[in-house]
Amino acid sequence: MVADENRPDIACVILAGGASRRFGSPKGLALLEGVPLVDHVSNALKSQVNGPVILNAPEAGPYGVAGYTCIADRLTGEIGPLAGIHAALLWAQDEGYAFVLTAPVDTPFLPVDLVGRLRDTGAPAVAQSLGRIHGVCGLWPTTATGSLEAYIGSGQRKVEAWVLSIGATPVNFAAQGGKDPFFNINTRGDGDFAGVGSDGSA
Repeated sequence: MVADENRPDIACVILAGGASRRFGSPKGLALLEGVPLVDHVSNALKSQVNGPVILNAPEAGPYGVAGYTCIADRLTGEIGPLAGIHAALLWAQDEGYAFVLTAPVDTPFLPVDLVGRLRDTGAPAVAQSLGRIHGVCGLWPTTATGSLEAYIGSGQRKVEAWVLSIGATPVNFAAQGGKDPFFNINTRGDGDFAGVGSDGSA
């Protein structure tokens, strides 16, 4: 994609490291309107930034095999999404970025102004819709790595609690076309997605 001076130079990491137990297969590779969910999210972010858009997932897993650029968790154990945010922070810092945006792989309706509004609010900033904070969808300063490591090291795992502990500002996004822009797909029967087939087809 050609760089656009109107787009910020922000790195993005799509969190795709979950086991997808309820879904039954890697959610990001399931098709919605003929396009993998991961591509819906990736395309939405690539249209808003000049920086790289990669995945947090094992390189040897299905996303890596499918050709996506992946970074694995650097922490072990049952940590959940915070491990993905941690990996994103460290990777972005290693790449020389001051900020990194994270978003989950199962949210195909991300707002077209997501990055701009979070950036304008100032990191750390987190998405909110319909009165709910979406803790894994936010813009983080890479300097938050130490805070996150301390939080995880204390045994805590709640994403929203960490987000609020670092003073992240919630940024509210209205429903679009009657849908929550952060609607996430957990099962094949979720909302309008009952038609996503067991083989990933729609």
